[in-house]
Amino acid sequence: MKKLLQKLRIKDRETLEGLTLISQLGLNIVVSLLIFFLIFLWLDRKLQTNNILLFAGIILGIACGIYLNYKHLKRFYDKKP
Repeated sequence: MKKLLQKLRIKDRETLEGLTLISQLGLNIVVSLLIFFLIFLWLDRKLQTNNILLFAGIILGIACGIYLNYKHLKRFYDKKP
């Protein structure tokens, strides 16, 4: 992969890095939301709380995804010169 990136022009490399970053940010949101949704759906059905826990799981999943994206973006931009 590194050899392929070295062969590409600088502009192509930046485009590839940008597309990779966007896909990682989207996956952070989707995966964290899905995990919290499934866990809190199971808890909601087990405790029969009329979707209160499910709503809390969705909110926590979104918050977790945003936090992960913040950490990822901070790490990404700290590497840039």
